[in-house]
Amino acid sequence: MKNINEAVIFWWHYGKKYSLFIVLLATAAVFRYTQIENLPGGLFPDEAANGLDINSILNGDRQPFYERGNGREALFFYMIAPAVMLFGRTPLAHHLVSATVSLLVVLFTFLLVRRWFGSLAGFVAAFLAAVSSWYVTMSRTAFRANLTPLFALLFFYFATRVAQAKSRADYYLSAILAGSSFALGFYTYISYRMMVPVLFITFVGLIIIDFRRTQKWQIVKKYWRGFLAGVASSILTILPLALYFIKHPEFIVGRSGQVSIFSDSLNNGDVIGTFLEVVGKTIMAFFTEGALNWRHNVSGFPFLSFLISPFFLLGLILVLTQAALFVIYGLKKAKNESDTAINLKRLPFFVIALWFLFMTAPEILTAEGIPHGLRLIGIIPAVFIIPALFINEIVSRPPHERNYSRFGGKFMVNTALGILLVAEMFYGMYAYFGIAANSPDYDYAFRADLTTVSKYLNERNNKEQTYLVIDLFSEQTPRYMTTETNQPYQIVDPSSLWRGPAEVKIEDRPDFGLSLKPGDQVIFSQSTIHDTQAFERYYPAARLVKKEYNRFNEVIMKVYEQP
Repeated sequence: MKNINEAVIFWWHYGKKYSLFIVLLATAAVFRYTQIENLPGGLFPDEAANGLDINSILNGDRQPFYERGNGREALFFYMIAPAVMLFGRTPLAHHLVSATVSLLVVLFTFLLVRRWFGSLAGFVAAFLAAVSSWYVTMSRTAFRANLTPLFALLFFYFATRVAQAKSRADYYLSAILAGSSFALGFYTYISYRMMVPVLFITFVGLIIIDFRRTQKWQIVKKYWRGFLAGVASSILTILPLALYFIKHPEFIVGRSGQVSIFSDSLNNGDVIGTFLEVVGKTIMAFFTEGALNWRHNVSGFPFLSFLISPFFLLGLILVLTQAALFVIYGLKKAKNESDTAINLKRLPFFVIALWFLFMTAPEILTAEGIPHGLRLIGIIPAVFIIPALFINEIVSRPPHERNYSRFGGKFMVNTALGILLVAEMFYGMYAYFGIAANSPDYDYAFRADLTTVSKYLNERNNKEQTYLVIDLFSEQTPRYMTTETNQPYQIVDPSSLWRGPAEVKIEDRPDFGLSLKPGDQVIFSQSTIHDTQAFERYYPAARLVKKEYNRFNEVIMKVYEQP
């Protein structure tokens, strides 16, 4: 009986203490892992292209950067490789890793913001990230860009631990981990490079404050050893990628120039007008209409719900105000150390402002596919921290505190906060599991049809008598998913066959050497179903032997066989 009582007391004490934390992670996990094997049900060719590089890794060709598709940083591929070994070359293997990365982002959002502003702000910021329909969609998309917010968070978290370290070991270990995290971010996605000006401006600001305080260079004296440890760790970590870029400088920029607002093909000769248009669309994406691409967002839904966007706007005003005060008082000569201490408490606001503003640069300096949920992924933590800070101000700093407590104001505010978060959770659930999950457009956006096609190709496993009608970009998916059967098909590119100049009648077009023998099969995916009519006119003897439908009753595969 005594042991039972002790157990009850133990669970009551620690369960009560960590209950919100458990709720947070459980909620994030439900949103990320529910039906992960089917939602999304396919690998978009860009995701499959990652898989082709993973094949290289598994075959022993290990690089920090792979040149396919204008170049890709490789860290995410190394993370997926063990999942591929465990689950095979399936959508699950890729999306499971992406979802787990997102879960870690939720976790470290909580841990970082708790250190900066307290547990309430940390919980609200992380919870908003956990249930956001925009971020849930991104978390189920296996793009390497998903690592960008994680390593930004890891750097700030460990850098904060350096400042708050209570032991020598924690000080140096945190400094080393901060440096490594910062450098590893460069192995993720090109937008992470915006962390460089964020850190540079932050360090310059701290040096100015340290110089203008009454007791000069206190920050430098306290942290120079940790700074050197972090720099050394960064250099060692980034060295393989740096050496690669020295040998291959043409891949440093990637495809940025192709989508830039300075591209004549996109700005129509009006750079300023294009820039202003992009900025306007980006701002409104948080309030009215977000990205239309189903892989980046629940198509057309604003990045922030109508429940949270007002708090985001007010929170942004709060953050920018505090950041401005940090700059103003930092440039002034401090009267005493107390003034410096007060101003240093504004440092997190300054960092968040820089984080948000600079991580929007990859979006507002491009003019293709705007608003673009993927290019904005670097702001993911900041965009949820900002409304959380305003909510935290309301809840933790009520006016007229005596009357507030007397009339049950604390209970009312906490209840209102609970209702807000629950409503936001149901909104996110409805947007993703109600709208996206039941949309045939979402299904097709990930080319779920190619999962069915690849399965059939693997089962048939007859390269000499199998032709796959598909464009070269989409073919990356079956090429990857049929790796183990050595791609048992021959490619038929419809653009070079029955598709052709409109002025040439279909009866007058040659078959371009596609001479079918008895037993040969020609397979059409969802993207080439419309070519079957032309195919039937060219090859009237071929019989339709198989037709597959998706759950929306759409034809996703047709198989013809020559008798």
